[in-house]
Amino acid sequence: MKASSARDIVFAHAMETAALHESLPTAERCSAITAHSLHALGGDKAGSRTAYLRFLQDRARRIIEAAQLPADIKALRQQSFGVSRWLSLAVLAGALALGFAGHAITDPHRVDLLSPSLIGIVLWNVLVYAWLLVSGIRGLVRRRPSMVQALAPTQSATTSDATHWWQKLLARKNGVARGTGLRKMALNFEQNWWQLHKRSRHAQWLMLMHLGASMLALGALTSLWLTGLTNAYQVGWESTFLSPAAVQVWLNTLFAPVHALVGLAPWSLEQIQALQGWTLGGTPEMEPGLRQILEWPTPGQRWVQLYTVLLFIMVIAPRWVLALYQGVKLWWFNRHVELPLQQPYFQQLQRDWAGRATELKVQPYSLDMTPEREAALRRYVALHYGAGAQLSLQPVLAYGSPLPEADKGSAQQVLLLNLAATPEVEIHGALLKQVFAYWGAQTDVWLWAEDFRTRNSGAPSRVQEREHLWREFVRNAGLNASLVPEAGV
Repeated sequence: MKASSARDIVFAHAMETAALHESLPTAERCSAITAHSLHALGGDKAGSRTAYLRFLQDRARRIIEAAQLPADIKALRQQSFGVSRWLSLAVLAGALALGFAGHAITDPHRVDLLSPSLIGIVLWNVLVYAWLLVSGIRGLVRRRPSMVQALAPTQSATTSDATHWWQKLLARKNGVARGTGLRKMALNFEQNWWQLHKRSRHAQWLMLMHLGASMLALGALTSLWLTGLTNAYQVGWESTFLSPAAVQVWLNTLFAPVHALVGLAPWSLEQIQALQGWTLGGTPEMEPGLRQILEWPTPGQRWVQLYTVLLFIMVIAPRWVLALYQGVKLWWFNRHVELPLQQPYFQQLQRDWAGRATELKVQPYSLDMTPEREAALRRYVALHYGAGAQLSLQPVLAYGSPLPEADKGSAQQVLLLNLAATPEVEIHGALLKQVFAYWGAQTDVWLWAEDFRTRNSGAPSRVQEREHLWREFVRNAGLNASLVPEAGV
């Protein structure tokens, strides 16, 4: 699921689990929106996960549109809670400036073969690559199945402990409905989205880190080349503790990738000794053929280009590849956000989705259907069959009238009887036999119990006796009986 759609669903969850507020849609309004979304998507296959996620997206959009939210809350919904564009540009520009200044300060007018700035950049990146390799191997060895953290309901979230400090500052900065329930709802949305979006945010930070490292190297190279435009570099090295042999081993090891790429032979001890100290030229000549191929006329140009190739091989190119890898991960994560579909909030919606294709044709028998009774039946259907189930009430069948034959279709036939009536074999027994013959053994028989319970509220034993009597009566006919509405509902 795309990040924008998942963000709307998380926002709708925060609204529905918040305390009652005049700006938020009521529970009844949300139930109606659920039904509208289910009916609007009625052409999708019920078992399709993609269709179910599309239902969640459409429902969340409708709920958000039904709310009367302040402008600051609406703006909060659009935030991605990742690294901002301006922060990314600042980090890249800062890395470029740091690399430029680092080289300009340490080696202003010379090419130091043991340059701390250039060699430090290479060594630091090598350590980072080793750490990434070890971390990757350890992650593969200790690989655990990823778990999606459940969304915290707004009314159970605490703004003191469960909310990040930056969320509180952001809410204060934006003036998010101070002192109202909307502020808590907004903070809860931020917390939940921060948790769901952490994989994308982590990939974004790593991508920025790799790009920043490459910009640091580019800054150092920029200083190296720009300084060479107006200055004639002195080339050489000096050290109190390192001998020419040690420097030879070190430089041949450091530039081994360059040697392999360009085809240079390792430097001899004589060449390294000739560069000890500082000179504008006069170093031992390279092989004529190789020098003609590479066209490096002066030692300054030669070492500037060698360090340039070294940084491109060891820093810039690998960092660009790693940044590209993290960018692909970021693109993937932003289009495959995982929601905690196993938590009760989504399980209820899953039940609504699964029941959207259910059509019930209820046949009342000797029971007038008042608006109150019809509303109670619809609540019962939504609770047990899902908000998308359709209830169709047939004309009331008079006492003693025969049962009409079932229409040929996919709708489920239901017989509605009054618990207040005493079951009679001649009347009700004959009716149940017709139900079994016409509609089948899987037909549900609903027993309307509300009126009888109300009249006998002081005699619960009598209510239980009547319920047991009707259940046995219907069971003996080979059918199943259900009390509508259920006790306590």
